[in-house]
Amino acid sequence: MTIADWFAGAQITGRMLRTLDRIGPGGVIIADLYERDYYVTHARTLDPAQQTSFIVFGYHDLVVNLAHYTAEYADRGWQKLVDAVDESTWDTMTERLEDLAGTGFVVTRMREHMQRYGFDLTAVPHYYHRYADPGIYQRPTTRMVVDRYVDRANPTVTVTVKMPLQEATGGLSLIKVTDQGRHVTGWPKALRNQFTASSHAHRVRAEVDAHLRRTHT
Repeated sequence: MTIADWFAGAQITGRMLRTLDRIGPGGVIIADLYERDYYVTHARTLDPAQQTSFIVFGYHDLVVNLAHYTAEYADRGWQKLVDAVDESTWDTMTERLEDLAGTGFVVTRMREHMQRYGFDLTAVPHYYHRYADPGIYQRPTTRMVVDRYVDRANPTVTVTVKMPLQEATGGLSLIKVTDQGRHVTGWPKALRNQFTASSHAHRVRAEVDAHLRRTHT
């Protein structure tokens, strides 16, 4: 039995996506390994350190993909999206579990501290290989993850954190802040170990608060 077969009886439904839409920013659909099923919840209810459930779709994913499917399929866009999310989630389940198992402490701690500072994950984490030489598609590569957050108190503000999956690589991370889709600020950082994650999350909070004072008062 493969890990995908573990979820053979589970299904992501239109009702789940409608619930996700009602929750809004910070809403996520998770796969629960114990229950072998999918559930809709808010990211702030999740413990980033546990590995028995993980995000497979988020509110941000819904907004972006629904616009695409509606433009392509018009009235059939909603059902086409539901079917695509359900199928792609099942098809990529093995890869998702491998990435979950390979996630280092530095990523987990960053997620914990971002949550503590009022930022909620609002999209499925995106994992990919970063090549040592851009444009030269051969090893060595670094496994990376992109996490997208929304400011809980100011949902027009989003933060993306791109970082190596394992701290031992010493690779640079990149943090970007946007407001209503417009760039606010960003900076590269070497998140070299889990103990530095708190200071970086604190800087994100400080930068966002400074932006809000300048523009929202």
